[in-house]
Amino acid sequence: MSKTWELADVLGLVYEAARDQSIWPSVTERLADLTGADVCQISMFDIAAQTSVNIDTRLPAEAVRKYASYWVHHNPLIRAGLRQPVGKLLSMYDLVPKEDLVRTQIYNEFFAPLRLEQRLGASLINDPSHWAAFGAWRAARKGAFNRSAEELLQIVVPHLQRALSWSFQLSELAVMRKASAEVLDRLQQPSLVVDASCRVLLANQAAEEILADQRSLRRDFEGVLRATKRAETAALHQVVAEAAERSSGYAIYDSKRLRLTRGEASLPLSVLVVPLPKRQGWFVSHHPAATVFVFDPERLCDPTAETLRQEFGFTAAEAAVALQILNGRGLKFAAQRLGVSPTTTRTHLTAVFHKTETRRQAELVRVLVQRGCTIRNTAPSTRAQINNS
Repeated sequence: MSKTWELADVLGLVYEAARDQSIWPSVTERLADLTGADVCQISMFDIAAQTSVNIDTRLPAEAVRKYASYWVHHNPLIRAGLRQPVGKLLSMYDLVPKEDLVRTQIYNEFFAPLRLEQRLGASLINDPSHWAAFGAWRAARKGAFNRSAEELLQIVVPHLQRALSWSFQLSELAVMRKASAEVLDRLQQPSLVVDASCRVLLANQAAEEILADQRSLRRDFEGVLRATKRAETAALHQVVAEAAERSSGYAIYDSKRLRLTRGEASLPLSVLVVPLPKRQGWFVSHHPAATVFVFDPERLCDPTAETLRQEFGFTAAEAAVALQILNGRGLKFAAQRLGVSPTTTRTHLTAVFHKTETRRQAELVRVLVQRGCTIRNTAPSTRAQINNS
């Protein structure tokens, strides 16, 4: 293979490494072969944390560990490199005069024993928080790098700069996505991020549990959200599509709420669709269009509801009705709040009466309060409804 083809192959590998960091060691290995170096290295230094990461394949592992823990803090080449223009190809003696460098501790105890006596490299990134550099190293007995190696590195360095910069940005995005996912998972509220076609881009753990249940919401083989009824699926997709159309810019738009049924024996889900602002310049296949919040009355996060279920053996629906009565809202409000018919609500209340050995709502409230349940959001206008059977 000619040098030209070898170089083209390496440059392709450089941009692959921007996407997949595990490829960077292969890049340094190939560049060492092309330039006649003993070692090629990409070094990254976190200025704030004073820590380093070094990518190479031909240095002993113990030497790499020793450099990261000690020598990186005593390396005059870093201090000199921080003062140089990014992308400028320089030898180690351009950075620090040879007569000065050979008297340093790092040269005599680290560079010389490893035969790292000739270096040709350049700074790749130099910002207030990070510095990164590329270096090709060889033993003194091999002499300085020749003109051919210099010309090759002049071509390669700008590509290394771009690829490493992209790699940093992708890493930051990955960290941000992971952090966002972890925060979302800590929410008890089932939440999903979807694109304009209602394809799920991100779902927290609570939402994944609902999707796995498949009684109301599910994800098809293409990852698109679907309800149990075709009409409800169409309504959900339409609302999300409208959210995507309205999400340009940074204005705040009204959210929309839908109700999704899941059979006679279960309370319906309430779904809130909130548009996400679209940022210009995002060239992605599936742009985030909306956040979908799912309110499931059978997934009551209220510890009082869990107490009721354990204490009296209530079903989730019965516990939901009992909490509405406890808070003085009456059957009509409970039916509206839970999205079921008054007849269904009364059926649940009858079961609650039976399990608590009560006959009226006032008696029920008294029993629940005696068991330690707390009345919340009770207003005079709704308190009177407690006496309605």
